[in-house]
Amino acid sequence: MPVYSPTSVEDPDSVVCPVVGQAIDTRAHASDWHAHRRAQLLYQVQGGVTLYLADRVGQLAPLQAAWLPAGCLHRTVMQGAFAYRSLYFDVDVFPNLPRQPGILDVNPLLREMIVRITQWPSDQPLDAVRQRLVATLLDEMAAAPTAPLHLPMPRDRRLAPIARALLADPACPRSIEDWGKQVGASGRTLARAFLAETGLPFTRWRTQCRLLIARARLAEGASVTEVAHSVGYASDSAFIAMFRRAYGEPPGRRLHRRAVAL
Repeated sequence: MPVYSPTSVEDPDSVVCPVVGQAIDTRAHASDWHAHRRAQLLYQVQGGVTLYLADRVGQLAPLQAAWLPAGCLHRTVMQGAFAYRSLYFDVDVFPNLPRQPGILDVNPLLREMIVRITQWPSDQPLDAVRQRLVATLLDEMAAAPTAPLHLPMPRDRRLAPIARALLADPACPRSIEDWGKQVGASGRTLARAFLAETGLPFTRWRTQCRLLIARARLAEGASVTEVAHSVGYASDSAFIAMFRRAYGEPPGRRLHRRAVAL
């Protein structure tokens, strides 16, 4: 398929080929809430994208892909210049696809197969050669390191604006008591509600939010110092320690591995 603008793409749910790809290169774009009858593999080539599901949010960085099962309601927000490649799978033809959304790392082989499929015609069935390639693609997807879309979003009318504000400004230093004064509830009430709705204490949810944003900004090329300050850490060392506790390695090493992979 050719490279499209998001406003002129072909409907992947209505084409003949049971595996169809789209290549999108453009600038800032935000989609409305929507779902596909087909399962979607969304591979991020350039830039970062915030992916919203009904009950959680994830940040997709270059060299990562999001898996969205058929019928999964979602929306995306992309800033600046970005490029992505999407594959759509007919679940009647491929009934054993994963049923849960998640994020997977894309190695060079998987990347090349995704790019190859985006060049296929959408109005033809799969021949034997393409069937073999799809089978290999599915094997690589199954073997790829995965992570959940792991930041649960609260729905409580008092908590939802707090969560959205922290996603927009992860460096915000307000305590749960400060937020309580703003939304008209005690800090203790908000803390109990946060734990009940997300399964995480407020401070841990905020840390997860900061990690989510930090990983995307590192992948986009920002320095460790820039990222540390942008997510609320006064020193590189404090940010690096937090990142190492979460991922088992410092951010510089993770960033270097991604640069080599590119």
